[in-house]
Order: sequence, then structure tokens, then C-alpha cells
Amino acid sequence: MSSAFAAVRVRRMTQADLNRVMEIAESLKEAPQWPRTAFERALDPAAQPRRIGLVAEGIVKTQGRSAEVLPSGAKAPVDSAGLMRGLKPPPPSGSFASVSRMAGEDSCTTGEGGEVVGFAVASLLPPEGELETIAVVPTAQRQGVARRLFAELTAELRAAQITEVNLEVRASNHQALGLYRRLGFAETGRRVRYYHDPVEDAVLMRLRIGGD
Repeated sequence: MSSAFAAVRVRRMTQADLNRVMEIAESLKEAPQWPRTAFERALDPAAQPRRIGLVAEGIVKTQGRSAEVLPSGAKAPVDSAGLMRGLKPPPPSGSFASVSRMAGEDSCTTGEGGEVVGFAVASLLPPEGELETIAVVPTAQRQGVARRLFAELTAELRAAQITEVNLEVRASNHQALGLYRRLGFAETGRRVRYYHDPVEDAVLMRLRIGGD
């Protein structure tokens, strides 16, 4: 499938992005709902564990014009990974959800780029990192945005001396499992009956990104 984007830019998440990031997160049917304070902790360099938050901005191609902001509001599956550690309120919930609607239309945009269409957060406990969430809005699906986010996140993790990335995902979430395998993750085990509503196992996955 050809890309709908004139450009995709991945950058660090800022306070100005939080309204839009929360819109995306709240629109994911099975994803845990983070309070704003949890996102703010992800931006706090003094918080423990330290986290890296990135956003992807998408600008779509148009005929006779250079570009315009990617519209929100479409309905389609959304890529989303599980939430872990300090950001995940109990009970644990599913990951990589399908979305029935995009919450709200008052989206946050930036002056230099387009609308935020995806984001990713990882926690750092060197030499290991935890992929806590990666999410992409419906209109940006199958455009390589999730891969671009993860590639940039991997570069940041390597710079922070992280050599191994871990995650967990519902055993029934075949779409997420497929994405993670394509990104190079391998299954390392399971946590039996870890998730609730419905109850099911968590698949543990790992990817080495550096070191011997």
C-alpha cells in the first residue's frame, strides 16, 4: 500500500501533545486508561523509572497543495501495545486494541508539523527497557508509522545503554503479536491468567537491540 503521507516526523513528546495523546489513548477500546498525571510522569526526567515518550506527526499528500494536516475521526483498527509498571493501573487490561471511534475533534497540532497520529512510551531500567505503549490512529494505519516510531524509540534506547526490550500482550491479540514478531520480538514465556475482563494469559516477548 502506498503511503498517504507527504511526511512523517517522529519527535519527543511534550506537554503540548498531552491532550492529543490522551485522545488517542482513550479511544482504544481495550487499552488501560492512563490519568494525565501518568503521561506527565513519562515526561519528567527525574521520575523513576525514567521514560522516553515519542510522538509521530503525519502530513498527508494533496493534489495542487504541498500538504495538509491528517484528519482525525476515521474508524479502523488501531495498533497499541500493552501498558506496564508504574503507568498501568490495576487490573491489567489488553493491548493493541480495535477502536470504535476517535474521541473528540479538538486535536492538538503543531506549527511546524502535522497532527499527532501516534505515540510510544518506554521505561528504562538499564540494561533493560520496557515497551509500555505504542499506538497509531486509524487513518495512519498501514503507513509504516508504528515501525517508524519503534525505530526512533530503539535508537533512543540504545543511546540510553539499553540492550534488551521487553513487553507483554494478551495471548488472543494476534494482530499485536504479528506486529511484534515483524519488529523482531520473540516469545519468552507466559503469565497465566494475568489479564482480567476477560481473564487470559499474557505473552512475554523480548528483543535484543545491542550488546554482545
